[in-house]
Amino acid sequence: MRSLFLRGVPMKIGQNLRLAFAAIAILWLVYFLNLVLLVDLRVYGLKPRQIDGLWGILAAPFLHVDIQHLSANTGVLFILLAVSLSYSRAQTLKALLTIILLGGGMVWLLGMGGTIHIGASGIIFGLIGYLMCLGVFRRDWKALIISIVITVVYGGALHSLLIYMPGISWTGHLFGFISGVLAAWATRSIGNRKKIERR
Repeated sequence: MRSLFLRGVPMKIGQNLRLAFAAIAILWLVYFLNLVLLVDLRVYGLKPRQIDGLWGILAAPFLHVDIQHLSANTGVLFILLAVSLSYSRAQTLKALLTIILLGGGMVWLLGMGGTIHIGASGIIFGLIGYLMCLGVFRRDWKALIISIVITVVYGGALHSLLIYMPGISWTGHLFGFISGVLAAWATRSIGNRKKIERR
């Protein structure tokens, strides 16, 4: 039984890495597609308190200002997705939906008017919040290790939540982080129920 388990570990790691890579590939595909289209897709970003900006809640994470913007988000997002998927694919999907919908919804309601928000950094800060709090709410060893590592590696990025910089979606970062924390709290009881059933 142990040998079968150990043989399955590399397969799962490979699958998680491929899923994370596929997500990043979609962002790059959208970026290059936007270069050849007659319409600039970036105008479909999230526009606070505008009805036509509601679509941006879903579209914004896939759109980027330029290649530097996309490149800056690529590496961090890939790592965070791979780590989160290694814990649970199903819960990662739920966390991502929460971050996109709740975080984007809060930006739409409370973001600065007359602006267009685009980029995956809201998801990045959302995953940081989710993974940092995973161990606090779940209280199992794997989640605790992940939370400690993410806090040590990416905790320093949270200081940017306290600094406003023109041209940077400060509200996207802040509400992304908050929605990630809430996603960790919302999924806290799923693992506990499974543990009870195993007993």
